[in-house]
Amino acid sequence: MGTFICRHSPECQCYSDKQASVWSEGWIVQTILITGASSGFGAHVAAKLAARGWRVIASMRDTKKTTQLDELMGGAGTNTALLEIIRLDVACDESRASAVDYVLDSTPHGLTAVLHCAGYTTAGFFEHLAPQTIRDLLEANFIGAVDVTQRLLPAMRSQGHGTIAVVSSNAVNIAHPMYSIYAAAKWALEGWAEAIDIELAPFGLDVKILQPGNHDTPFGRNVQPVLPEDSPYAPLAATALPRMSKLGSRARPTEKAAVEICDALESDSRQLRVRLGNDDKVMAALSRWAPYTVRRRIVERITGIDKMTLFPAR
Repeated sequence: MGTFICRHSPECQCYSDKQASVWSEGWIVQTILITGASSGFGAHVAAKLAARGWRVIASMRDTKKTTQLDELMGGAGTNTALLEIIRLDVACDESRASAVDYVLDSTPHGLTAVLHCAGYTTAGFFEHLAPQTIRDLLEANFIGAVDVTQRLLPAMRSQGHGTIAVVSSNAVNIAHPMYSIYAAAKWALEGWAEAIDIELAPFGLDVKILQPGNHDTPFGRNVQPVLPEDSPYAPLAATALPRMSKLGSRARPTEKAAVEICDALESDSRQLRVRLGNDDKVMAALSRWAPYTVRRRIVERITGIDKMTLFPAR
């Protein structure tokens, strides 16, 4: 291996062995921490940014589940020395603390960006969700991103540049039945992101909300169902779930969204919200210009719930 130096000091010996490969021709490559990088948006963006020359710290709850990421890296012919996999369970405070400590120690010249992709959901009617299930969903989809960002902020603020990006959801524009807490978490995520965008702009930090519509990620296949056998909502589920599962056949390739996310991360524009997919753009427009009842009717039509009446006759 040749000698690699950083742009701040020709004598810098910040990295050795494998990590030295992130330095070339006297320049520091841009570095990003990605949560939820084992699959979906996280994996696709990790592979593409590494192919573009970024140093990627790809974090995931289970570091053995890298099949999709490995395939994407191989398909792109990317230098694997630019990719580092670390464990980070965004729902665990101890894991978040340990991962952030490692990231800060291994990026002495600054972290260019953090991209929050981690998350999951259940498919269950609100009445059936146990309090702990609700807390777990909020922890994974909202609190985890908030806490990781807060731990990174002192260093990112001090360096005077950097991007905090979150993957939101079209659920902010048009919430679906059985995904109430997931929608609530994404609403919270976007509200938080809008507020810190204002707070952090004077320090040179940028915030981006990446709002995808329906894409062919493994997210839907990983949904955890919650439906007791004697549920009064069983007729609704029997009607809605098959219809909603068909939406996957119309999903947009994740690859397209990944390119747009990478472009947004590399852009000098301070555009806060990036909408990914025509369905998201249409529903976002409806959320601005049409009353809620219009969006509600759309969801009821999609799910088949518009033709159902379950309350007892009077």
